Amino acid sequence: MQLTLDRTEVLQQMQEGLHRLGVWLGLELAALLMKNEVERLCGSRYEHQPERKATRHGRQRGVVTIAGQKIGIDRPRVRSTRDQRELPLEVYGLAHREDAMPAAVLQRMVRGVSCRDYEGVIESAAEGFGVKRSSVSRAFAAASVKKIAELNARRLDDTRFPVVFIDGIGWADTTMVVALGISEDGTKRVLGFREGATENGEVCKTLFEDLGERGLDTSTPTLFVIDGGKALRKAITKVWGSKALVQRCRVHKKRNIQAHVPERHWPDVARMLDRAWAEADFERARKQLVTLAAYLDRIAPDATGSLREGMEETLTVKRLRIDPALAMHLVTTNPIESAFSCVRKLTGRVTGYPLPRYSANC
Repeated sequence: MQLTLDRTEVLQQMQEGLHRLGVWLGLELAALLMKNEVERLCGSRYEHQPERKATRHGRQRGVVTIAGQKIGIDRPRVRSTRDQRELPLEVYGLAHREDAMPAAVLQRMVRGVSCRDYEGVIESAAEGFGVKRSSVSRAFAAASVKKIAELNARRLDDTRFPVVFIDGIGWADTTMVVALGISEDGTKRVLGFREGATENGEVCKTLFEDLGERGLDTSTPTLFVIDGGKALRKAITKVWGSKALVQRCRVHKKRNIQAHVPERHWPDVARMLDRAWAEADFERARKQLVTLAAYLDRIAPDATGSLREGMEETLTVKRLRIDPALAMHLVTTNPIESAFSCVRKLTGRVTGYPLPRYSANC
């Protein structure tokens, strides 16, 4: 197995994956909105309508704006049956504006997909592009819901993902639990997400079961890199059973231990932790952590429990004898604050995120 990772990339990939999903949704729904307008003007394709006022006239490359980005799109053209002049499409004119589909609306669409509120996604898209609700036909809404549902059900059985990172990612004013898979050739792919917290076991279990139903292999050993939440750990075991191999994030573990250690003792404790984790051999590393636990019993008893809880899972990559050059990238989920990446750039100036209407199954 060969993987090429950068320690700062994993959560950044999660953030960028959610953003790419939002942009994809925006493009798909812009195309469907334009198709809907063409059908209102020209009628259904191949339908005989002697009184029609417009006819289809091919396609042309155009540009729409999504979250401040100009993105190419194939736009349909129509022309008048009376004088053969081209008729401008209202939807394209709205989507072409500089302020079309703001980042906040894009994020509401992603949240709607997470909650399976597909009708809400359609409403958000129409709002983002400035399209009136009266312009959205029932047939368009039904076709769009089907399209988005297909996105959420896309198969995962075409690729083997031996490593999966799970973490809660800040997204606008909420948190998304994101599963990021690393394929055998090092390709990173957002596998799925749900709105909620990593501490919510039911949210995590639902996410994992959905991934399994979509073809993610749950029958072969898979390494999960997590922050150590008990509910998350339990949910992984329920779905993967004995095939789940868990690596606890050392950054989170060190932070939890430090919270219970008097400041004057922390430099020594940190050195002992780092020395144990740097040890190449699993057994020697484990013994050093046991020695540290005995030391903590004397100076900070509360810290001992924090160290012992999942202690050996901070050494999983050593137990698996993963090459050190690779293992160094698999021992942390990284502080979430360090990886807002392009999402922070896009949303940094947004001061308010209106909440969408959620369906009952959220």
